[in-house]
Amino acid sequence: MCTINLDNIQESYIQVLQAKHGDALILCCNKSDKRGVIVIDGGPSPNPRFNPFVKEVENCLPVDLMILTHFDDDHLVGIKDFIERHQNDVPFPVKRIWANCAKHVDFDTSEDLSSNKASKMADILCAISQKTQFDWEGYRLNGFVDDTITFADIDIINPRKNLFKYFIDNYKEEYDVGVTEENLSNKIDTDSDINIDMRELAQRSKTLGNPNKPSELVNMVSLSMIIRCDAFSVLILGDSFPQEIYLSLIERGYSKENKLQVDFIKMSHHGSANNISNDLLDIIDCDKFIISTNGSKGYKHPHREAIANVLCHPERDYSRTIHFYFNYPLETIINNREEALFNFELDKCLNLECHEPKEINRFILLP
Repeated sequence: MCTINLDNIQESYIQVLQAKHGDALILCCNKSDKRGVIVIDGGPSPNPRFNPFVKEVENCLPVDLMILTHFDDDHLVGIKDFIERHQNDVPFPVKRIWANCAKHVDFDTSEDLSSNKASKMADILCAISQKTQFDWEGYRLNGFVDDTITFADIDIINPRKNLFKYFIDNYKEEYDVGVTEENLSNKIDTDSDINIDMRELAQRSKTLGNPNKPSELVNMVSLSMIIRCDAFSVLILGDSFPQEIYLSLIERGYSKENKLQVDFIKMSHHGSANNISNDLLDIIDCDKFIISTNGSKGYKHPHREAIANVLCHPERDYSRTIHFYFNYPLETIINNREEALFNFELDKCLNLECHEPKEINRFILLP
C-alpha cells in the first residue's frame, strides 16, 4: 500500500481511512510556512487487518494534535491502542491530545464499556504526562480557541457548556447497564426509502437527541469543530446532533443571509438521518460532503433521508453540484446496507456526484 512521506509532499490533504462503521481521519494542514498533522478518531479495532489507522498513523509521526471526538468504540479503539503501544516512548510521539470525555465517566460493572476504556486510556495519558513533556486534555468546549496551534485555526463548536455539564452530572446515573456496546439507539427502523422522492424525504421531521438516553447523550457531547488552513476548511461533526451545532453557529452570527463557508463537511454519525437537519444546512455554504462508513453494524448508514436533506434543504442552490465522498466503494456500502442508496429515476435531476476511493484503505481529498 502506498504511504505518504510528509517530507516529500507539499500539499495539505484530508485522508479518510476505511474504519468500517467508524471514523478515522488524518489531516495534513499548513498555515503560511507552518505545517502540522491532526489525527481525528481512530476507528473500532486495534487490528491493522481490519483498521488501517493502526499502520497509517505511524507514517505521520510525530502527530501535532490527536483528537478523540467521544468515547464510542467506533471512534476510540484505534487511538487507545496507539497510546498503549507508545506509552513508554520518550518523547511521546504526539505533541497534544484532546480526549473528549475520557476521564469523566467510569463504571465498575464491565471492562468492555467504552466509557471504561476511555477512563483507562486517560490513566495512561496521565502517567505519560508525568514523565515526558506532553499536553493532554479531557475535554474542550464550544468557543475554545488554542492560539498556540500555528498550522491551522480550530474553532470548537460542540459540546456546549450547559450540555457538557449535564453529561457530567447525569450520564453515570442514567446509564442502563443493559445497554450493549452495539449502541443502536440511533438506529432508524423505517420501511425502505429507495422509492421515495428525496424532496419528500427532506421534509420529514427529525427526532432530536435525547439527553436522557445515555448512548445518545454521548453523541450529543461529541467534539465538533471548524478547521481552517491555507489550503482547505472543513466542518468536522463527529457524531453530534444538529440542534447543538445550529445554536453554536447562530451564536457566531451565521444565518441564511450570512452562511458559514467551508470546503468540506464530515457528516455526523456516518450519515444518520437524525444527525442532520434542514435548519443547519440552510446556514452553511458547502458542496462537498464526506461520509465515513462501510454501511455495516446494522445502522444502514448512510441513510437516504440524510442524503435527501443535503440535496433538498430549502436553501439549496440547485445550480451547484453536490459532491459526496465515500471512503468505501458504493457497492460495498449498498451490500452492507442490504438496500440501495440512490434511485436513478428519482434522483437524476438533483445535480449530484458520488466519489469513491481509488486506492485500498485510503481516500485523500485535496482542495
